[in-house]
Amino acid sequence: MILYHFCAEFSKDGILSEGIRLGQFAYFTNGDYKFIPNCQWLTKDANPKNQSWATTNIIDYSRTAYRMTINIPNNRHKKLIRAVDFVHDMSGEAKQIVNGWFGSENWYIYCGKIPPQWILGCHRMEEL
Repeated sequence: MILYHFCAEFSKDGILSEGIRLGQFAYFTNGDYKFIPNCQWLTKDANPKNQSWATTNIIDYSRTAYRMTINIPNNRHKKLIRAVDFVHDMSGEAKQIVNGWFGSENWYIYCGKIPPQWILGCHRMEEL
Protein backbone atom coordinates (compact mmCIF):
# COMPACT_ATOMS: atom_id res chain seq x y z
CA MET A 1 0.00 0.00 0.00
CA ILE A 2 1.37 3.41 -0.97
CA LEU A 3 1.03 6.13 1.67
CA TYR A 4 2.79 9.41 2.40
CA HIS A 5 4.68 10.87 5.33
CA PHE A 6 5.38 14.59 5.54
CA CYS A 7 8.27 15.99 7.53
CA ALA A 8 10.21 19.13 8.29
CA GLU A 9 13.46 19.81 6.47
CA PHE A 10 15.57 19.04 9.56
CA SER A 11 14.01 15.54 9.81
CA LYS A 12 14.55 14.47 6.19
CA ASP A 13 18.11 13.11 6.33
CA GLY A 14 17.52 11.11 9.51
CA ILE A 15 14.38 9.54 8.06
CA LEU A 16 16.12 8.64 4.80
CA SER A 17 19.00 6.97 6.64
CA GLU A 18 17.21 5.42 9.63
CA GLY A 19 13.56 5.21 8.61
CA ILE A 20 10.46 6.58 10.29
CA ARG A 21 10.84 5.54 13.90
CA LEU A 22 10.21 8.42 16.30
CA GLY A 23 6.46 8.90 15.85
CA GLN A 24 4.13 8.92 18.83
CA PHE A 25 0.45 9.30 19.47
CA ALA A 26 0.26 12.15 21.99
CA TYR A 27 -3.05 12.85 23.69
CA PHE A 28 -4.49 14.59 26.73
CA THR A 29 -6.58 12.63 29.21
CA ASN A 30 -7.54 13.09 32.86
CA GLY A 31 -5.56 16.33 33.05
CA ASP A 32 -2.30 14.82 31.83
CA TYR A 33 -0.47 14.18 28.55
CA LYS A 34 0.08 10.56 27.55
CA PHE A 35 2.26 9.19 24.76
CA ILE A 36 1.97 5.93 22.83
CA PRO A 37 5.35 5.20 21.20
CA ASN A 38 5.98 3.62 17.79
CA CYS A 39 3.02 5.34 16.10
CA GLN A 40 4.17 6.54 12.67
CA TRP A 41 1.69 8.94 11.07
CA LEU A 42 0.90 8.42 7.37
CA THR A 43 -1.73 9.68 4.95
CA LYS A 44 -3.35 8.69 1.67
CA ASP A 45 -3.38 12.35 0.57
CA ALA A 46 -0.24 13.43 -1.29
CA ASN A 47 -1.13 17.12 -1.22
CA PRO A 48 0.70 19.08 1.51
CA LYS A 49 -1.98 21.80 1.46
CA ASN A 50 -4.55 19.25 2.66
CA GLN A 51 -2.68 18.46 5.87
CA SER A 52 -4.68 20.30 8.53
CA TRP A 53 -2.16 19.32 11.23
CA ALA A 54 0.65 21.17 9.43
CA THR A 55 -0.03 24.51 11.07
CA THR A 56 2.71 27.11 11.31
CA ASN A 57 0.69 29.18 13.81
CA ILE A 58 2.70 27.75 16.71
CA ILE A 59 5.96 26.78 15.03
CA ASP A 60 8.20 28.72 12.65
CA TYR A 61 9.00 25.97 10.15
CA SER A 62 7.09 23.86 7.64
CA ARG A 63 6.07 20.40 8.82
CA THR A 64 5.36 19.51 5.18
CA ALA A 65 8.64 20.65 3.64
CA TYR A 66 9.24 17.12 2.32
CA ARG A 67 6.91 14.31 1.30
CA MET A 68 8.11 10.73 1.60
CA THR A 69 6.38 8.09 -0.50
CA ILE A 70 6.11 4.92 1.56
CA ASN A 71 5.30 1.39 0.40
CA ILE A 72 3.91 -0.70 3.26
CA PRO A 73 4.43 -4.35 2.23
CA ASN A 74 1.37 -6.60 2.14
CA ASN A 75 2.70 -8.77 4.96
CA ARG A 76 2.86 -5.68 7.26
CA HIS A 77 -0.67 -4.36 6.68
CA LYS A 78 -1.85 -5.73 10.05
CA LYS A 79 0.32 -3.05 11.72
CA LEU A 80 -1.38 -0.31 9.69
CA ILE A 81 -4.50 1.15 11.32
CA ARG A 82 -6.75 3.94 10.12
CA ALA A 83 -6.38 6.76 12.64
CA VAL A 84 -10.16 6.91 13.24
CA ASP A 85 -10.07 3.21 14.16
CA PHE A 86 -6.96 3.68 16.33
CA VAL A 87 -8.84 6.16 18.58
CA HIS A 88 -12.19 4.36 18.46
CA ASP A 89 -12.04 2.98 22.02
CA MET A 90 -10.17 5.94 23.56
CA SER A 91 -11.57 8.76 25.68
CA GLY A 92 -13.29 11.71 24.02
CA GLU A 93 -10.24 13.87 24.69
CA ALA A 94 -7.98 11.43 22.85
CA LYS A 95 -10.43 11.09 19.95
CA GLN A 96 -10.19 14.86 19.37
CA ILE A 97 -6.64 14.36 18.08
CA VAL A 98 -8.13 12.64 15.01
CA ASN A 99 -11.86 13.22 14.73
CA GLY A 100 -13.24 16.34 13.11
CA TRP A 101 -10.09 17.58 11.38
CA PHE A 102 -10.01 18.24 7.65
CA GLY A 103 -8.42 15.24 5.93
CA SER A 104 -8.44 12.99 8.99
CA GLU A 105 -10.29 10.31 7.03
CA ASN A 106 -7.01 9.84 5.12
CA TRP A 107 -4.77 9.40 8.18
CA TYR A 108 -3.16 6.09 9.15
CA ILE A 109 -0.93 5.00 12.00
CA TYR A 110 1.71 2.36 11.44
CA CYS A 111 2.43 0.61 14.74
CA GLY A 112 6.14 -0.03 14.56
CA LYS A 113 9.16 1.32 12.77
CA ILE A 114 9.22 1.98 9.02
CA PRO A 115 12.62 0.99 7.61
CA PRO A 116 14.32 3.26 5.06
CA GLN A 117 14.01 0.64 2.31
CA TRP A 118 10.21 1.16 2.34
CA ILE A 119 10.73 4.80 1.33
CA LEU A 120 10.27 4.96 -2.44
CA GLY A 121 10.90 8.67 -2.82
CA CYS A 122 11.47 11.98 -1.12
CA HIS A 123 10.17 15.17 -2.70
CA ARG A 124 10.56 18.82 -1.71
CA MET A 125 7.15 20.46 -1.42
CA GLU A 126 6.25 24.09 -1.96
CA GLU A 127 5.80 26.12 1.19
CA LEU A 128 2.24 26.35 2.47
